[in-house]
Amino acid sequence: MGKKQIRLTLVFACLCCAMLTGCSMFGIVIHKPVVVIQNVTVPLPQGSDITALIVQSAHARRWSATVTAPDVVRCTLNARSWRIVVDVRHSGPTFSIDYVETEGLFYRPDLQDIHGRYNRSVEALRQRIMRDAARFVPPQTVAAPIYAPATVNADAQTQSGTPPRPATPYTIELFEREGGDGFSYRFILALSDTAATDLTLSRRIQSDLREAVRADYAAATSTKNLSSLRIEFPQYAIKDGKVEGRAQVMTVELLEFVYDPETAHGRLVVKVNPQQYELTRQWVRENIATLAHDKNASLFGIGKPNFKIGREDFRKDEQVLEVEFQTGK
Repeated sequence: MGKKQIRLTLVFACLCCAMLTGCSMFGIVIHKPVVVIQNVTVPLPQGSDITALIVQSAHARRWSATVTAPDVVRCTLNARSWRIVVDVRHSGPTFSIDYVETEGLFYRPDLQDIHGRYNRSVEALRQRIMRDAARFVPPQTVAAPIYAPATVNADAQTQSGTPPRPATPYTIELFEREGGDGFSYRFILALSDTAATDLTLSRRIQSDLREAVRADYAAATSTKNLSSLRIEFPQYAIKDGKVEGRAQVMTVELLEFVYDPETAHGRLVVKVNPQQYELTRQWVRENIATLAHDKNASLFGIGKPNFKIGREDFRKDEQVLEVEFQTGK
């Protein structure tokens, strides 16, 4: 076989590979008819909110979700080189998923076909909604106030030179839990007219919210050991007399911690929820000292060092994250 024939054979093989895999390295895209998902019935308990279910399931599959009408949830999935937008329309216990727009997926409206990635993503969303419906936990509004100030003697505080603590720094307008693989909470608090929007108030609010979230999470999951819970506030803002945001519950259990003061090298292993991997990974990178202190407070006799993160290994089958690090001044 001559060199020219070998080259032609290799080119032909690459073209076949591209066609079979749907890759576009040679400008070839395998189009598929746009999948149509209409009037799918979900087994929701009577009186459950299907809108909340759709939003919860979309977030679990990494879609953003916005309620644009009483019976419509717009879901968007963004990747580095493509984008999908669909409307999930619902009526009673049924829902449909309608195409809205895409980028980078070679949609042909005249032929109603598209790159196969669209169909796979939409079908995964449909399956997730069906799966979550069977174990759906409706959002629950907590009626009891988060903040319950202790009874204090204002005269005694004044005599001691300590100003009295404000009795009602805020009231609750909304505090609800969203179910799913991970737990998140949405809250809106109305500040009192006398509350100053300073760092001290922000810390008090977050402290009270953490206690409320821990209590609700423990009740919802029958969890007795709360030492592995980490409550973070990825969205939090004080503006115009309101406090709005979200609280995220992470289950970060420290399994192993090893540190050698002579070499200044260490390694830790934590058990994580795969659905919360990215959020947990970032928290671990920023809170190694906290995890180390939880494991053994005597390990850090050198004070709080600076950390340089080394190798990371996420073993999904074991649901553990291993991080190596080095300390320095």
